[in-house]
Amino acid sequence: MTVFKAIIATLIFAACVSFASAQTFYIKANTLYTSSNDGVLNNAVIVVKDGKIDKVGTNIEVPSNATVIEAKVVTPGLIDSHTVVGVSGAYNVDADQDAFEKVDNMGAEYRILDSFNPNETLIAHARKFGVTTIHVTPQPAAPVGGVTALFKTYGQTADQMALRTETAMMFNLGEAPKYFFGDNIGPSTRMATASLIRESLYKAKAWIQEDKDKRKPDLAMEALAKVLSGDIDAMFTAHRDYDIATALRIAKEFDLKPIINYGTEGYLMRDTLKAAEATIITAPTMQRSSPGQKENASLEATRFLQAANIPFVFSSGYEGYVPKTRVLLWEMAIAVANGLDREAAINAATIVPAKLWGVSKNIGSIEKGKDADLVLYDGDPFEYISKVTGVYINGERVSEGG
Repeated sequence: MTVFKAIIATLIFAACVSFASAQTFYIKANTLYTSSNDGVLNNAVIVVKDGKIDKVGTNIEVPSNATVIEAKVVTPGLIDSHTVVGVSGAYNVDADQDAFEKVDNMGAEYRILDSFNPNETLIAHARKFGVTTIHVTPQPAAPVGGVTALFKTYGQTADQMALRTETAMMFNLGEAPKYFFGDNIGPSTRMATASLIRESLYKAKAWIQEDKDKRKPDLAMEALAKVLSGDIDAMFTAHRDYDIATALRIAKEFDLKPIINYGTEGYLMRDTLKAAEATIITAPTMQRSSPGQKENASLEATRFLQAANIPFVFSSGYEGYVPKTRVLLWEMAIAVANGLDREAAINAATIVPAKLWGVSKNIGSIEKGKDADLVLYDGDPFEYISKVTGVYINGERVSEGG
């Protein structure tokens, strides 16, 4: 009977989603951030049909019998480019902590997909503040952390929610790999951490060159081979400038596109980052300063990166305490309050990460043919008194906002 009920519930859910996404409705926005070549539009209309954006513009006629939703401001759904939501739970107990394998510092074969809990309450928490897509990563600890995944923030199963089940391999430099493992596992120095990462990539190179019919199956080598071929990205966690420099060295050595996670001191080495054509997954603007890694954190970091034309995206990062996640929109607002351009801030949480993670064909901007992932606000998104009044994913209203 339990199985029967589950099947019926699934069928009802699918039917409801199908019905909701099949409707046509209109959204009127006083201000519309399209995150496309259209830029910012005033007094604009979005036509949503069958879960997709059908039309966008300022001269769209709205039928008298149409379903119309009004908002002061509308943006594309926000993309959090580094979070552990879904694998580190709200209760912060062993049962809901699945982002970090404590007994293995080399986890290339580990996949976030296999830990992701689609029913984790923090997913709904992120969604009500406008986050419609999350790039979920392992906890930034092991030198080789594992394979990340990209999910929408609404659905019943991980596979249903997944946009990309294998997005990037997470490599971690700096202090974290030194103190998360015991003396018998290591590493205990930065040079050992870098060596472990390089060694794993060289082993994968050699494995690739072996006769396919003779080599033994190896999950770690298969995963790293995808990094070397460019099928999945490489992201390097690094706070300090010299850790960032090490990440850039490794990326160059193995011909990898450099994606720096956190990059707390990246604003201090802008010329180097620009020359390397690196992208920064920015540390949360309000991250706590700590000696050894984050004492040079700056609220103005994104403003400096923007001025230097260095691509960056926003993230909520990893939190080691309850409630285990920050609010991405608030992190963006603090960056804007400290000099970052408003439109640049929205782009860094929409179209820029959509392009970075290879999903811009479907999400990241408000354009005809893309998924209707939209966030509605009753005022300026970056003002404290403003609220999210509605969140849509695939044209379905999934949250009334925060």
